[in-house]
Amino acid sequence: MTLLARGERGDPAVLLAVVGAVTALRVAALMAAQTDLFFDEAQYWSWAQDPAFGYYSKPPLIAWLIAATTAVFGDAEWAVRLSAPLLHGVTALVLGRLGGRLYGARAGFWSTIGYLLVPAVSFSSLLITTDVPLLLAWALALLALHRWLDGGGWGPAVALGVAVGVGLNAKYAMALFPALTVLFLGATPGLRQRLASPQLLAALGIALLLILPNLAWNAAHGFVTFSHTRDNASWSGPTLQIGSLLDFLGAQFGVLGPVMFAGLLAAAAGLWRSDRRAADRFLLAFSLPVLGVFMIQALLSRANANWGATAYPAAVVLVTALLLDPRRRALFRLSNWLHAAVALVLVVAPALARDLRLPGLGNPMERVTGWSAAMTDLGALAAGRGATTLIFVRRADIAEALYYLRGSGLGFAVLPPQDGAGPKDHYELTRAFSPARVGPGLLVLPGEAAVPPADLAALGLRLAGEPLRLAVPRGVARSRVLTVLPVAW
Repeated sequence: MTLLARGERGDPAVLLAVVGAVTALRVAALMAAQTDLFFDEAQYWSWAQDPAFGYYSKPPLIAWLIAATTAVFGDAEWAVRLSAPLLHGVTALVLGRLGGRLYGARAGFWSTIGYLLVPAVSFSSLLITTDVPLLLAWALALLALHRWLDGGGWGPAVALGVAVGVGLNAKYAMALFPALTVLFLGATPGLRQRLASPQLLAALGIALLLILPNLAWNAAHGFVTFSHTRDNASWSGPTLQIGSLLDFLGAQFGVLGPVMFAGLLAAAAGLWRSDRRAADRFLLAFSLPVLGVFMIQALLSRANANWGATAYPAAVVLVTALLLDPRRRALFRLSNWLHAAVALVLVVAPALARDLRLPGLGNPMERVTGWSAAMTDLGALAAGRGATTLIFVRRADIAEALYYLRGSGLGFAVLPPQDGAGPKDHYELTRAFSPARVGPGLLVLPGEAAVPPADLAALGLRLAGEPLRLAVPRGVARSRVLTVLPVAW
C-alpha cells in the first residue's frame, strides 16, 4: 500500500509525517529568510518584553507566544515568528480530525493537506500575526462543538469553553463563534433544546473566565482595545462602498484559493437544498455568516482581506469533502497543484527578499526589507552625537527601533497625543515623551524633508542642529528614508 493510500485510510503516522515535513520546511524558510520584521511583528515583540493581560490594540496571546519562543531560541526574526508554522501545523491536524468525523478518513486526510496549502496559510506561516492562534482556537472550538453535539457530554463542553476563551485572548473576532453557535442551534429544529443545556452555559462561563483578566486590564486602561476595535470599523455614514465590497470578495479568491472559494460559493448557493448533508450545514453555519459579517463591513467602510479568516477552517473541510466527489476530480487536482505551487514559491521567496524584483511590480517584499539597516544607521548616528533618547512620531518606526536597537542602552519615546486626544497606539499609551527623560536626543520623522511638528516648544523640545537624512535600500529600486532632527530639552 502506498503512503498516499495509507494516509487516505487514516494512518496517523503518515499524517504526522506530512504535517511535520511541511512545517519543518517552513521553519527552515524562516531561518533562511532575508526579511526584517514587519512593524506589526516588531510591535508584538516589544509587547512580549512587557508581559501583561492586554495591550492597546490586541489581547495578549500573541505577545505570550512570542515571549515563549524567544525565551527558548533567542530574539532572531525566525524565533519571533516560529509559532506561526508550528500552530498552523496543529490547526491542520485538528481540521483533519474534524473532517474525519464528518466525512470519513479520506476527507480528514485531505482536509489536513488542504488547510496546509491554502494560500493564506502558506503566507501566514512566514509571519507572526494574531490570526495564527485565532485559527487554531476556532478549529478546536469546531471540533469540540461537534463532539458535544454528538453526545460527548462534559468533556467536549469544557474543551469548547477553553477553545473560545483562548481564542478571545488571541483576537476578539473569536466572539463570533458563540454567536454563531446560538444561531446554528436555534435554526436547527432537532438542536434547539440544547440552547438551555447546563453544559453549554458552563462552556460560556469558562470562556468568560479566561477572558476576564483582559477585560480587567481594559477597564484599568479606559477600554482602549475596544475603542481601537470600534475605530477600526470606521463606519462613517450611509454611503455604500461597492468597490470596497468587490475588493474584499475578489481578495478571497486569492486568500482561500480560486477553486476552493468558488466551491464555497457553490455550496452556499445550494444551502437550502432538502438533501443537504447535516455535516455540510454545520460547516456552512460557521463559514458563510463570517464572510457575511465582513461583507457588510466592507460595504459600509472597508474590510481587509484577512478579516474573514475564521471562515477558512470550516470552509476548507467542507470544500475538500465536496471536491473529493469523483465528478470533481479535475478541480480537486487543479486546486491542490495550484496551492502547492504557491506554497513552494512562498517558501523560497523570503530567502531572495532583498534582491527580488518582478516586472511591473518591483519588490513585493519591500515592506519587510530595509528596517534592520535603517535602524542600525540610526543607532550609529545616535552614538556619534551622544544622543540618549530617540523620539518618534510614527508607531512603525519606534516598533522597529525597539527591536533592532535592543540592547543599545538608548531610550525610546513617541510624541504624545495632541489637543487632548487619547492615545492612538500602544506607544502613545506607554512611551509618551516627557521632558523628564534624560537628553539630548534625536527626533525621527518618516520620509525625506519631513516637517517637524509645529508645537515642539509646547512639548518642551527645541531644535539643536540641522536636519539629517538616512536612506537605506529596501529592495532593488527603492529606499527607506528617515529625517533625523537633533533636539534638546
